[in-house]
Amino acid sequence: MKIDELIEYEIVQSSRYKTPLSMLILDIDYFKHVNDSCGHQTGDQVLKEISQILKSVCRSSDSIGRWGGEEFLILLPNTKLDEALHVAEKIRQSIDEHIFTIVGHKTASLGVSQFINDDSLCSFLKRADNALYQAKEAGRNTVVLG
Repeated sequence: MKIDELIEYEIVQSSRYKTPLSMLILDIDYFKHVNDSCGHQTGDQVLKEISQILKSVCRSSDSIGRWGGEEFLILLPNTKLDEALHVAEKIRQSIDEHIFTIVGHKTASLGVSQFINDDSLCSFLKRADNALYQAKEAGRNTVVLG
């Protein structure tokens, strides 16, 4: 299943069973600089290393998918907002502490949102995306709640 199909599935599950659902959108800070200065192969390596970090931090019940060029979307079923913030901070810190092949130090910004019963797919995504934008505006390498 693709990540956009998984979002819809998890929203249905959350609505039906009245369970919490949270979402993280992660953007690699200054990723364009990696592709421009080191090439797309190096950029691909950074993306692979980020995905390995995400797999090591997230639970097997969570869903991780690429969401655009240097963005990842992480769905956290049965996860309340405070728990999602904790996961997001753990991801941010793990990336900040990782020494990437070739490029060394990289950081990421994350937006966090929780599904609310009256949400549409669009409003759920928009809150996480707006929070990500605020994290970038706040100086990057940070987590913001939307």
